[in-house]
Amino acid sequence: MKQFFAIALLFILAGCSHSTYETYTAENVDLDSTYNSTDLESIIAPYRNEVDAQMNEVIGICDSTLVKYAPESPLGNFAADVVFEKGITLLPPNFADMGRHNTFSLLNFGGLRAPINKGDITIGNVFELMPFDNTITIVHIDAAGVMDLIEYMFTMNGQPISNASFDLTDKEKKMMLHELPVELNRTGIYVITSNYLASGGDKMNFLKNSTRKWDSGILIRDVFIEYIKATKTIYNKGVDGRIIISK
Repeated sequence: MKQFFAIALLFILAGCSHSTYETYTAENVDLDSTYNSTDLESIIAPYRNEVDAQMNEVIGICDSTLVKYAPESPLGNFAADVVFEKGITLLPPNFADMGRHNTFSLLNFGGLRAPINKGDITIGNVFELMPFDNTITIVHIDAAGVMDLIEYMFTMNGQPISNASFDLTDKEKKMMLHELPVELNRTGIYVITSNYLASGGDKMNFLKNSTRKWDSGILIRDVFIEYIKATKTIYNKGVDGRIIISK
């Protein structure tokens, strides 16, 4: 083995004996960190000022801070109600039988990123609440999907909903839709949700597996802004027993 390495080294040295090398020198150069960015700032400033003005526009007020918590919260109820009222007015193609009697809205706590604080509500506040470009999407789920939905709500300890209620225990799990019991052998129900959840986000596979979906292209954030502008004052209505879970 030693002879092998010795021979290999000899060939390497022999191969390098005819190489020609040039000498290079390097010089350190000090960077000037005092560059005057006044010109660049003058270009950016008008755009920044315009954005700031838009974000700081007051569009309404809130009488009391809306926060989120499981299984049901004032912020979750507000968001789900606004999305439901917008979604139920839409007319998805091939969803002719969709109505208040068989439709509810479903969001997720993770999608609501900030509270709505007491006082003035600005457009910037709504962007903080919903920074994602999620769109209203309507999904039809069959009886099997409804059963998976009910089990999901129990396992996840609730999510924001509107026009429905859940009474969930280890022994019995009930869902009411528009104040009527949901019959699991019915043809199915409609869910007004976000495109993110419709694609299975937050483990909502019962939505992902559906073959009947319609994306409105309407940003949920824009729906919140539209609603607050029209309503002017947002009232904290607390919780009303939409989700009751006993484990």
